[in-house]
Formats: sequence, C-alpha cells, structure tokens
Amino acid sequence: MNAFSAYLSNPKTRKILSQKPGDKGFSLIELVVVVAVLAILAAIAIPAFTSINNKARASAASNTVATLAKDCAVRFANGASGAGLNFSTITLDGYTGVTVNGSPTACDDTGNIIATSSDPALYPTFTYNIANGNKTCVYTGSESVGCSASGRW
Repeated sequence: MNAFSAYLSNPKTRKILSQKPGDKGFSLIELVVVVAVLAILAAIAIPAFTSINNKARASAASNTVATLAKDCAVRFANGASGAGLNFSTITLDGYTGVTVNGSPTACDDTGNIIATSSDPALYPTFTYNIANGNKTCVYTGSESVGCSASGRW
C-alpha cells in the first residue's frame, strides 16, 4: 500500500487525477459560434468576388473591342486589303463573340465592332462605331460593370 500512496501523492499523478472530463478541446457552443461567424463572413465576401469577376469579363470585352478597332484602323492606314484585313476569331468568357459588321474575322472601315454578351444581365454588349468612333453599351443588370447610365463606356 505504501507504493500506491507514493503514486497518489506524486504531483504529476495528482494533476492528472484532478482534471475533470471535458477540460480539453472546445465546447459545442464555441464551435457553433465560430461556424456562424465564418458563415456571415462568407455571405459578405462571395457576392463581392462574383461582382469582381463580372467586371473583369466586361473590362476584357471593352478592351478587346477598342484594341480591335485600333488594329483595323492601323491596317487601313497602312493600305492593307484582302487577307491583310483578316484577324483570328476572338472568343471571350461570357461573350458569344466579337464581330465586325457580322464577320468574326475581317476588318472593315465602316459599320460596328460588337462584343455580344451571352447574358445581358451579367455582362454588357459593347459596340464601337468605326466611322464616327462612338462607343455604346447595352446592359440590363443592376450593378455597374463598365457601362455608364447613358450607355457609354
């Protein structure tokens, strides 16, 4: 019995025996609070990231239309004709295509360059008039993604 008493009087043994069950880890309430806070943060952040993605796609489309207009103007200024006015088919995420007067691969010196949106509620359709340089966009969504209230970009 003497060895058993010595074992029980050891400080390490007393510390282990004095602990209550459940002293380690987190309680269920603490875990629920953490999950609730994370859910609230996610509910705030996810729509912001979606909006940024839509704005990036719209910006890519407007930049592509402007670049194509400049490229076509340079080709005409350099006297290109026939095959010199053709370009590769342009595909953009969120858009059905970019066309010049309905052609997906040829420059023209009049008419419109159009990036047609696959979903006008998410992305605007951008139009550049080659003859007069007017830029317009059509958008039915609620957030601003590159179109002004007057339909300009």
